[in-house]
Amino acid sequence: MKKTVSFFKSLKGKIVLIVCILLAGIIIRQSLENLYEEKQVQNGTVTTYEDGSRVGRSLSYAETVPEDNKILQAFYEQFPTATMLVACEEDLTNDGKKDLVVIYNTPEEDEASKNTALVNGGHIRLTVMIDLGNGETYEHTEPIPAPVENQKIQFQNIDKADEMEFVLQGQKGAKVGYGIFRVIEGKAVNLFGEGMEEC
Repeated sequence: MKKTVSFFKSLKGKIVLIVCILLAGIIIRQSLENLYEEKQVQNGTVTTYEDGSRVGRSLSYAETVPEDNKILQAFYEQFPTATMLVACEEDLTNDGKKDLVVIYNTPEEDEASKNTALVNGGHIRLTVMIDLGNGETYEHTEPIPAPVENQKIQFQNIDKADEMEFVLQGQKGAKVGYGIFRVIEGKAVNLFGEGMEEC
């Protein structure tokens, strides 16, 4: 016993003890890694988008209305210099009449123009054409800045209340943003969002 104690007090004994502890640690770690890999569940699938740049679940975006859409024609009457980029139809005000969310490029300046960059000679804006109740007369919300690229709209009744919200997402270069909007008292109000001011 005295020889064992004196051996572990010597330099050689300390080195042997350290080597044994390191080997035991390596063996335990390898055993735990093997156990972890055995327990991993390999179920599920990954969706790759058509361009191959992103993975995740498929999202359903609203489709742009055709050029002969009557609300879009009313938009062009009120914004004759605008170029429509995206226009999607839904009853946003819960009155049984379709409204139209329009993202467009306009050469006309407004109070937000000094804070937004020109894109193809104009500013990218969003407005909602609201049906006034007869399916023939429309007023628009005050135009607000919108993302300059890859604009997509999705309609959802997020809070399960009467009015329908719409989710707008888009980007400017590598910066991506989104906003959740609702039409409140004739205005398109951003209820929640992230990164929209950078897009």
